[in-house]
Amino acid sequence: MKHLLASICLLWMATNAIAQKREIIPVDWQQVKKEVTDNPQHVKDLIARLSADQIDTTLTRQERILAFYGQSFLTNDTEEELAFDLNKLSKEKSLHERLSTAKKMLGVNPLNLNALMSACNILLELSEDSVSSKESMMAEAEKYFDRAMRIFSTIAKTGDGSEAHPFYVTKISDEYCFMRYYLELWEYKMQWATACCDVIALETTSKYYSKPTIHFEISRVYELEHQKFSK
Repeated sequence: MKHLLASICLLWMATNAIAQKREIIPVDWQQVKKEVTDNPQHVKDLIARLSADQIDTTLTRQERILAFYGQSFLTNDTEEELAFDLNKLSKEKSLHERLSTAKKMLGVNPLNLNALMSACNILLELSEDSVSSKESMMAEAEKYFDRAMRIFSTIAKTGDGSEAHPFYVTKISDEYCFMRYYLELWEYKMQWATACCDVIALETTSKYYSKPTIHFEISRVYELEHQKFSK
């Protein structure tokens, strides 16, 4: 885990010099939904490019945003039916069974952050006890980690964590993956919801995030929950 966080630190330091000048691009959910409805294949192509093993440097910021947030309208969170199994397996089953579940989730949604980071961490743990497969497991873990980092940087472009400019997410697990693996925020005091945001009060800050609270825009989370419980 430490070398993963070290990699994140290096990436952040490389980009943080221009952070104050970067453009914040809030997600226009209606426009994203319209694009998915009108041209779903275009969005699928963008998702494939964002989730490819080799990073596609030609993807624009807007295309990355359309890919990540657009996938929510393509899958409607159906891969989350396996998320409960993944969490349950973490206590009851083997690493291989947990890895299989994470990969099943990624088969539905290749941009699921919880599944990506779970697969990455499981492979790193498995590699510690493997001699013959250590190198290949490390390489596979790195691919999942690289894909997650592309998504973290996409979320980072949508806000700055303030009330005025919250980070946009599609599910609650996005919040915790983003805080833990991108901002190194691991300790929290409390969490509450407003009309459109999750607000988390931080027990400690980090050198990558110094505000006492962090805001996440969750209108899509509300929409998905409404769809689920209205059936």
